[in-house]
Amino acid sequence: MTTGSTDIARTRQGLYRFFGGVLSVPTQAHFDLLADAAEVLGDRDIDNFAFSPAWRRLVRHLPMEVGQSGIEVDYVRLFASGMSGALAPPIESYYRVPAKGGGLAEYVAELQREYSAMDITIAGIVEAPDHISTELDVMAHLCGAEADAWASEDLGAASEALELQGRFLRQHLTVWVPFFHQRVVAANPPPFYRDLIDSVLGLVIHDKDHVHLVSDWISQ
Repeated sequence: MTTGSTDIARTRQGLYRFFGGVLSVPTQAHFDLLADAAEVLGDRDIDNFAFSPAWRRLVRHLPMEVGQSGIEVDYVRLFASGMSGALAPPIESYYRVPAKGGGLAEYVAELQREYSAMDITIAGIVEAPDHISTELDVMAHLCGAEADAWASEDLGAASEALELQGRFLRQHLTVWVPFFHQRVVAANPPPFYRDLIDSVLGLVIHDKDHVHLVSDWISQ
């Protein structure tokens, strides 16, 4: 069980980090690295995840010339704020903090306090604390901690990491990512970003159930 659990946690860590990377500003060098990461992840048992069909379609898009594909234009149109604003802002506070009445600064500050409580440092990260890329990277960090615990056969540490994952999924990602997904789909995205957002939604929904089941197994 320990070896299998370590492998699953490492796969989940890689997926969260991969999706967080893809949702960053695209450059050719960045996409080349992601293509290499997708190849490594492809050697793992991704087909056990419910979103695997969307994942398989997504990785076929990666060996692309970014400048020729227009992916930067699509990224700006969908996600980057401009004169008219992004069609699908990739930040949690957009979906959870009322536009009027303030509260944004306090919401982000509270999220940063959560990160500190989980011993996660986001200093040096380009994106905002509530950006989808940052939050997916937080999950990658927590999955990495779980994998290390399984490798050390430390069930207590594994349980603690899973508890943090479950709380972050319940209180953040599974709350707002479905609304983010709806906005992206409504914006008529190109196939690359449609497969991407389908995969991200599938991951966070599937993973909440996975974390719950493994946590229950440990507590028995």
